[in-house]
Amino acid sequence: MIKISKGLDLPISGIPDPVLSDMPKVTTVSLLGNDFTGMKPTMLVKPGDIVKRGTKIFEDKKNPGVFFTSPAGGIVKEISRGERRKFLSIDIEIADNEDHVEFDTNENTRNLLINSGLWNAFRSRPFNRTPSIDSSPNAIFINACDTNPLAVDPYFIIKEDLNYFNRGLKALYENFSCPIHCCYQNADFDLSVDGINYHQFSGPHPSGLTSTHINKIYPVNLKRIAWTIGYQDVISIGYLLEHAFLRTHKLIALGGPSVFSPSLIKARISGNIDELTAGKLETGSRVISGSVLYGHASEGVMNYLGFYDSLISAIPDQANDIFLNWLMPGSKLHSKLNVFISSFLKPSNFIFNTSVNGGDREQAVDLGMLELAPEDLAVCSYICPSKYDYCSILANNLNELYLEQ
Repeated sequence: MIKISKGLDLPISGIPDPVLSDMPKVTTVSLLGNDFTGMKPTMLVKPGDIVKRGTKIFEDKKNPGVFFTSPAGGIVKEISRGERRKFLSIDIEIADNEDHVEFDTNENTRNLLINSGLWNAFRSRPFNRTPSIDSSPNAIFINACDTNPLAVDPYFIIKEDLNYFNRGLKALYENFSCPIHCCYQNADFDLSVDGINYHQFSGPHPSGLTSTHINKIYPVNLKRIAWTIGYQDVISIGYLLEHAFLRTHKLIALGGPSVFSPSLIKARISGNIDELTAGKLETGSRVISGSVLYGHASEGVMNYLGFYDSLISAIPDQANDIFLNWLMPGSKLHSKLNVFISSFLKPSNFIFNTSVNGGDREQAVDLGMLELAPEDLAVCSYICPSKYDYCSILANNLNELYLEQ
């Protein structure tokens, strides 16, 4: 076991029970441009086109051969763009009689992943981008941990689809000639797939982040490349190999102070969050796809479950409005620093809301910047008294370094 001693677990209320409570009906899905670092699409469809689940809908212009496929069968409803024509999202209205593409599971697994769009499940370190289709890693990391606030131990999700998960693991082992590391946190985790290097992690957040695992097991640099993939995507690979088409749903956690009954739900992949959470939240809630530390607000065109997300968080959408707030004892306010009396009274849980409570690149590389993704610095932004956005700072530096290669 690898123990992480330093970190921070937010004592936020509304931790989900690891039991399935609902399978909400969803009518629209969307792929979000912000989920895919550095991607610039070449559209293969237009609004009004009819697509099947698994139809190729765009290709990455900057990474030729990397295709993105429709997560549902239906009609292309809208393609949204922002400033300077930046791609934001592509929405698809699900048909009543949804059709799907049948893939050839007898073909080379690498080609199967590329043609099905599941190649995008891989992200390379450094730079946290989808790898090119003709590249190979020096190691692959599968993350079956999650220490984000309000997350459910992936063990409880994986055990519902254990056969698909293990089949996905076997496929990775059989088709990539490099060490494959599966990192987990639960002592009862299944360790039965031969050839996989299993590693148990424990400790506070960020012990569940892939960057922590890479740092402890196989540190990367510009010539030592690791690929990462989440446990949900390994399940999707196993499902594809079993059925020859893409799966439609995945189990995710729904939690937070604003959720009536925090639990697992069977969510439509890339589904509309308003529909996924209908009737489950208090009014006036801020809903987030992903962690409260590093997720996206479900507003406007971003009102959809992120491609890599296994959590929807909901907190009160309000700011603290307390006279001389910084001088108050703060018996119910959380801080990593010992600035509130709560640091000594230590209540078991806090009601969090949306209030924030107020070197050069070479040195950063030497200190391990290449092992990181922006989400890894989210907790630093949280505890920073000045609320610097370290996630954006890291993302900008990684992007500039990538462009120099």
